[in-house]
Amino acid sequence: MTLSSLEVVLLVGGLGTRLSSEPGDLPKPMVEVGGYPFLEHELLHLREFGIRTIILAVSHRHEAIEQRFGDGTPLELSITYSRETHPLGTAGALRNALPLVYGDEVLVLNGDSFTDVDYGELLQFHRTHGGKLTMSAFHNSDCRDYGRLQISEGQVLGFVEKEHSDSSPGYINAGVYVFSRDLIQSIRPGVVASLENELFPSLIASGERIYAYCTKGYFIDMGTPQRLQKLRSDFLQGVVPLRGVGSAKRLGS
Repeated sequence: MTLSSLEVVLLVGGLGTRLSSEPGDLPKPMVEVGGYPFLEHELLHLREFGIRTIILAVSHRHEAIEQRFGDGTPLELSITYSRETHPLGTAGALRNALPLVYGDEVLVLNGDSFTDVDYGELLQFHRTHGGKLTMSAFHNSDCRDYGRLQISEGQVLGFVEKEHSDSSPGYINAGVYVFSRDLIQSIRPGVVASLENELFPSLIASGERIYAYCTKGYFIDMGTPQRLQKLRSDFLQGVVPLRGVGSAKRLGS
């Protein structure tokens, strides 16, 4: 499946407060992994799937991101920016980016995590099931730090909060979604809200179907110093399956 016309919204406005040991008060997606910003690795990974149209939903220290990537031309991408005047949360940031989205479906990614997902297969899954939202679900051996998804017959039925005494395996939200345009449109403009804590539970409560695309590939959320160090170590060992790692088309190379 060709993905050249697929639009991507990358949610990269996180404050990175738990990564305060990193120098320069950088936006979380701009921390260095293997000599380059993590966001650059993610952009190149998307390009390897044929994706070219990127919308970066920025907030904290957005200048650092915009100065680095510009309009995306050096990376053979088309990058535009959705800027928040104040932090809106992940749901609010996605709604704020809607004027820059032209298609009826959009790939949405958290900018501070990486999931080994075949975006072509994900999009096909979404279209086959015909829902307004498909969520990638990663099977994790220990869900204590993430909470877990309740999944039945390919649908997300509920969300279980983090429970640090329960180390059993299960599925977690992998931070990769396909949204229909009209679902994003339904979010109230200017609202400060979270996808995970507010929008998704409200959709389930109202009877909206959220489909689960289940994967067992590599996943990491770099939201803590420990997990960031693991990402860096995995990257150096070649464990992280980032397709664009060896590309010569990088900024500053």
